[in-house]
Amino acid sequence: MILKVTTLSKYFNLSPIFRDFSLTVYSGEKIGLNGPNGSGKTTLLKMISGITSIDSGEIQINGLEVNPEQTNSRKNVFYLGHSVGLYPGLTGQENLEFMAGLYSQSTSTIPDILSKVGLGTNESKLLKFYSQGMRQRLKLASALVIDPNVLLLDEPLTGLDPDGIQLFETILSNWDSRGKTMVIVSHNLDWLSRITDRIITLA
Repeated sequence: MILKVTTLSKYFNLSPIFRDFSLTVYSGEKIGLNGPNGSGKTTLLKMISGITSIDSGEIQINGLEVNPEQTNSRKNVFYLGHSVGLYPGLTGQENLEFMAGLYSQSTSTIPDILSKVGLGTNESKLLKFYSQGMRQRLKLASALVIDPNVLLLDEPLTGLDPDGIQLFETILSNWDSRGKTMVIVSHNLDWLSRITDRIITLA
């Protein structure tokens, strides 16, 4: 799926975060976003996902305009950020079942996915008792349940131990082999250079 951002502008309190920013990510391409805090990396992912509105310009996914008021262009997009719609009062399994329902996906694969991300023995534990690393693994499980064509990954290694990082890279390799389009935010420039096709640095 082709992602196209055209002359995008976004302001907060009259200060420009983006001004006439354009970007094209081709189907199956992995790009990295790098830059200092406050450069707009997370804001850009949220605008692409439709979570945050834009002030001017246009964002399209496969020719469909992204708009917070419309869902057609967003159904194949998943934003993995600091919050991904997980609920502390639900168990890990219940959270995944809820996400599956939102995206009209089957719940039959959830036990296998929980096992794959290392949470197979914690499926009945409430999310509020999960560690940060466990929450990050559950976010990855959400992406596997939804199985989108466009993945927006905001600091996906946050909270992961070495085993979790290896797990993520295995999942990433699988997504890559299946032609997923990915935009990955990270401060780790060396890591981005290794796992992406190209890097865009935001000032």
